[in-house]
Amino acid sequence: MLRIEKVEIIKPKKLRVEFEDHTVKTYDISQFMNQGAFAELNDESLFAQIKNTGWSIEWANEVDLSADTLYEIGV
Repeated sequence: MLRIEKVEIIKPKKLRVEFEDHTVKTYDISQFMNQGAFAELNDESLFAQIKNTGWSIEWANEVDLSADTLYEIGV
């Protein structure tokens, strides 16, 4: 599994993720925004509290996405 080096919000519900192999991918999480705890991320102040753990990204409400998921699905 590749580690996440950097994550940034590029617009509401869209992320730019850089991995340790220097691959950069964008990820639109709007597909999840109506599911369970992901729906809480429609609150922009909560969405802005994104944290990079290296192996995943997490939010304050304990929602997370793994580096593998981001690498596979990102474009």
